[in-house]
Amino acid sequence: MIRMLSIKNFKCFKQVQVPFSDLTIISGGNGVGKSSIIQSLLLLRQTADQLRVIDGLTDVTETGSVDFRIRLNSAYELTLGNSLVVTNSEIESGEINIGIISDELLDGKALEVNFTADTVIPSANLICRHDAANTLPMLMRNQGSPLFAREFHYLIAERNGPRELSGVSDAGFISTGLAGEFTADAIDRAEREKASVHDGLQLQEGTSLFRIQLEAWMRILVPGILLKTTRYSDINRVRLSIGKGSATAPSFAPTNTGFGISYVLPIIASGLLASPGTMMIVENPEAHLHPSAQSAIGMFLACVAATGVQVIIETHSENVINGIRLAVAQKQVRADLVTMLFLNLKEGDTQPQINNILVDELAELSAWPKGFFDQQSKDLSELMRARIAQKSGEQKA
Repeated sequence: MIRMLSIKNFKCFKQVQVPFSDLTIISGGNGVGKSSIIQSLLLLRQTADQLRVIDGLTDVTETGSVDFRIRLNSAYELTLGNSLVVTNSEIESGEINIGIISDELLDGKALEVNFTADTVIPSANLICRHDAANTLPMLMRNQGSPLFAREFHYLIAERNGPRELSGVSDAGFISTGLAGEFTADAIDRAEREKASVHDGLQLQEGTSLFRIQLEAWMRILVPGILLKTTRYSDINRVRLSIGKGSATAPSFAPTNTGFGISYVLPIIASGLLASPGTMMIVENPEAHLHPSAQSAIGMFLACVAATGVQVIIETHSENVINGIRLAVAQKQVRADLVTMLFLNLKEGDTQPQINNILVDELAELSAWPKGFFDQQSKDLSELMRARIAQKSGEQKA
């Protein structure tokens, strides 16, 4: 598992180290660097992908160094713009360094990758200055860092809404896609392959079958939900139908349901499919969900992390946080496996501050920085003052 991420001269970060655990929650206000942390990880993964393409074409990757291009846009749905905007505005250099310390790599030493951004002529690429010492660790599909494993589950914030038909994934594992676009295919394929679910994620007793456990988890969020898939091999599409109640009840296309189901279903499916030793990144799991469902998805992702999957969450929801805390209190996940990172930018600062908040066995937090999900108490205080002022005015009248 990744234990530390180092970032130098990338976007809002001049130089920073970001701690990671089995379950890492990244929160904070808008525009304080949360997405930049995830983008740093994705640039490293794209580097490994590109390295696999050129590996075998030349022996330079194992004996010396080689330069190759890394796209700033499109790959893993990155939208980083051009080379003029990816370096820190206060550093007059185009050199970017991103590194990780992972349990599985280099005996605990950092794996660092250097990139060069053209700061004169805008380019949609970075140049990776690849060091041959990194080749083997980045090419390892098995027994390596989960960031570079073949199986990799990443769900972006802007996931697909309801669709009549879904496409078919060509990934080397059962994948719901970056935006959940292959969720119907993943459910159908998992059922046909009789995929089993980890013991720690089995809600329905007596079976480990994926479809049964998927519906069991979804019923916590949507009572009575039933899922049915129909594959159309001639057009390479899969239809997902959603029912409620009994198996004989009529089912409907996702377009006849709300966005919440389409947004949360790929999260539940990916979590149940993720193998121990892999990585799962989820942006805004709370999107389009009722507060009780947000809490439930937090608890679910904590349970996924407890099975040996490294889970990274970016969230704005205190309900997701509380769901994770509840999972700790109920001993569904160990407290020492959880790290909460709260990013904030104080007045006068030019680099976000990263607050590392730990959780104890009673689900108490080690710190509660200003701005860390305190808006409800602030609003209630303001509401009380407004009421007092209003009553005081009435009495004077």
